[in-house]
Amino acid sequence: MALTDKQMNFVNEYMKDMNGTAAYLRAGYKCTEEAARRAASRLLTNVDVMSEIGQRTDKMQEESGMSVQWVLDQYKEIIETNLKADPAVAKGALDSVAKHFGMFKDRTEIDLKVSKKLEEFFS
Repeated sequence: MALTDKQMNFVNEYMKDMNGTAAYLRAGYKCTEEAARRAASRLLTNVDVMSEIGQRTDKMQEESGMSVQWVLDQYKEIIETNLKADPAVAKGALDSVAKHFGMFKDRTEIDLKVSKKLEEFFS
C-alpha cells in the first residue's frame, strides 16, 4: 500500500536524524510534543513506513559503502591498534561494539518480600 503524503513527509524527515518525534512535527502534523512522540512510535511500527525506511537505509549503506559490517570492522581495527597505545580509545570502541550486540544491558533487580498470608493465598 502506498504511503500518504504526510507519511512520506514523515519518512523524509525521519531519515534526516532518525528522531521520530521531531520528524512527526516537521512532517506537518499539528499536535503537542507528547502526542507526536506517541504517534511517531505508532508510525514507526507501520509496515509500509518501515519498508520505506528500510529501503532508504539499504540504499544509503550501498551508496556510501558503509554497512554494519564495515563499521564493526573499523571498530575492530581501532581496538586492535589502541589496546596498548591508548587503552581508553580501545575501551570506548569495545563499549560501542558491546552496545551494538546488546551486551551489558542495564538491569534492575527487584527484591519482593511476600507476606506468609500472600504466599499461602497464591499456593
